[in-house]
Amino acid sequence: MDIPYETVERAVAGDQGACREIVEKLHRPVLATIHRFLGRRFSEDSEDIAQEIFLKVFRTLDRFDKDRGVKFTTWVFTFVRNHCFDVLKKKRLRTTSLQSENEDGEDKSWELEDGSGRRPEELVESTELGQQIELALASLGEEQRMVFVLREYEQLDLRSIAEVMDCSEGTVKSRLHRAKEALKQKLQPYLRTS
Repeated sequence: MDIPYETVERAVAGDQGACREIVEKLHRPVLATIHRFLGRRFSEDSEDIAQEIFLKVFRTLDRFDKDRGVKFTTWVFTFVRNHCFDVLKKKRLRTTSLQSENEDGEDKSWELEDGSGRRPEELVESTELGQQIELALASLGEEQRMVFVLREYEQLDLRSIAEVMDCSEGTVKSRLHRAKEALKQKLQPYLRTS
């Protein structure tokens, strides 16, 4: 999903095709991250928020330094993170940091039940599951929620997430573990252990 540096250089030089290519490749992941991080409360504003982020990206595009060893998409997700945090500050959306420690030190695997082949009454439960997942995500602290969204939904590697979050990979792993444990607790009635 990363954008070649040549495309970035062309965009810096004013090539509208290169700018369009950047937006086309990154629009879906940026919008999805915004929606997953901020939740339904901001669903009507998601597109506007994405546009604001892209405006910030293009205003500072000439500051992207490939020699730092950071992927362009990682650099863009830094804008997503910062802007989403700013939106929450402006709207004063309360979040709660849930920290759950694994008592026995064991990391038990878990997964959501497969929804294929469900009857209509089961589909209603599936809609409820989606709402419960969103509520559980919203209950996480901002840092944990962003780490979880970037890793589990956008599939960023730990190093890239550390760059976006401006922290160490160890901190990312810790936040990710705590987020998963907190979500596991919140979603326990919907989980199937393996």
